[in-house]
Amino acid sequence: MRQGSLWVWVFLAFFLTVAPVCIWKSGRWLVADDHFQKVRWAVVLAGESRDCERTDAAIRLFQDGRIDSLVISGCRIFKTRYQSEFLADYAAHEGVPRGRLFEFRQDAYSTLEEARVLVRQFRLQNLDTVLIITSNYHTARTRRIFRKLTQGYPVVLVYPAEYHVYEPGAWWSNRESLKYWFNEWGKTLFTVFELARTSPENGKADFQGLTPDIWSGPMEKDSGHPNPSSPSGMGSSSMESAHPQRVISTAESLAVVHPDTLAKRSPTAKVPDSGMPSDDLRAEDSTGTQEKKESSLHKEEIKSAANGKDPMDESLKSNAKTEVNDTSKKPVPKLKHGQSKPESELKNSEHPANKAAKKPPEKAKKKTSA
Repeated sequence: MRQGSLWVWVFLAFFLTVAPVCIWKSGRWLVADDHFQKVRWAVVLAGESRDCERTDAAIRLFQDGRIDSLVISGCRIFKTRYQSEFLADYAAHEGVPRGRLFEFRQDAYSTLEEARVLVRQFRLQNLDTVLIITSNYHTARTRRIFRKLTQGYPVVLVYPAEYHVYEPGAWWSNRESLKYWFNEWGKTLFTVFELARTSPENGKADFQGLTPDIWSGPMEKDSGHPNPSSPSGMGSSSMESAHPQRVISTAESLAVVHPDTLAKRSPTAKVPDSGMPSDDLRAEDSTGTQEKKESSLHKEEIKSAANGKDPMDESLKSNAKTEVNDTSKKPVPKLKHGQSKPESELKNSEHPANKAAKKPPEKAKKKTSA
């Protein structure tokens, strides 16, 4: 009995000595910080407070030249509006170029869900190292989740954004800091059991989720957009085989989208399969012929005026010649048997029917008596 009671007293003494130290240090155990010199891409996690401590930390890192491009992850906060929209505008207002700012809009309800969709997007973009920026009390749990899902690809680093409400070394000093301490430790214990049954993420995203699309092709020189194949871009392996965007002419675009419009615009339009040109083509041909005739007549008028001739007289003469030629080309009518002239040229008096009408009646012969 004495030996058993001795162990109980030893345990109580150790607990009373170590427990206060552990509780005092527990506030710092929630904070993780991975030291780095410079990374290409940094991601601000969703869940930003109204003080924007995470975005402010990202802006400072960009201004110090420690990150090249910034992705702001944001969830939906009202109908179709996302938190990342407002944070991106704020970062641009603070001096981050629009060409280095990207949004990632998602509807995750937990850090684990957000980490899963982000890891899939990182692998689609072929990122090798990513810096995760989040609140200081949130960094240890975030690193544990990301490293369980990535398994080393890509490499995930975390950076704590100092939040004035939470004091890691004196978490009991104010009510809000105490609330964050209890809340985060409860989530940490739950995450331990959740990660025990969670498998690593092996796939890639099925679609481009960054806004604007960083794979839309070579950007303009003055736009400030990073070229993913450059040393400061996202990676070289997936972009080395990419071809620059080809400029499509108007005719090619019409041929693909509106083939009928191309046929109307092109002077060498192909004849349809029926062998007859379309109504629109025939109308254009007739219009072109009429324009040629009018231009030739105008030229003749100018020549006649230069020679001292009246263009109206010349036009009348040409019309008369045309009429003579037309009458000379008329077919000769056939004559009936015993007819010297065609019926159309006979005068009214010479027509057989008129002669018969004008012939006086024969007088009745008087009978002579025998």
